[in-house]
Amino acid sequence: MALGVTATVLSVAAGAPSVPIISLVAMVAVVDATAMVTTVRATLATATVCWALHVGFVLGRHGELAFTPQAGRAAVVLGLCALTALGFASTLRAARVPLREREHDAGRPAIPLPRQGDPVPDASR
Repeated sequence: MALGVTATVLSVAAGAPSVPIISLVAMVAVVDATAMVTTVRATLATATVCWALHVGFVLGRHGELAFTPQAGRAAVVLGLCALTALGFASTLRAARVPLREREHDAGRPAIPLPRQGDPVPDASR
């Protein structure tokens, strides 16, 4: 959330109220970065907060949400961005797991299986 607030402040300082695409690009970067290092739930929550920040402080004023067609497009863009980034991140994680396991196995000595002992004589005879 701190990244979203920082992106909003910097975007507004860069003139995002007159050119809202600046803020939307910054919010997409925040959502993408979040998707790469966190969970699905955190990424979707970040996308929601970034949308509210964009709509409330760039499209609207003083934090009041502005439900306009532009706000709807921003919601679609951030939602699709979150889903795409999550898919990309999960693919990278899946591809990286076998590589780590191979690297880990290569440095570990082979441990032999336990030996089979002699059969125990039957004491009842």
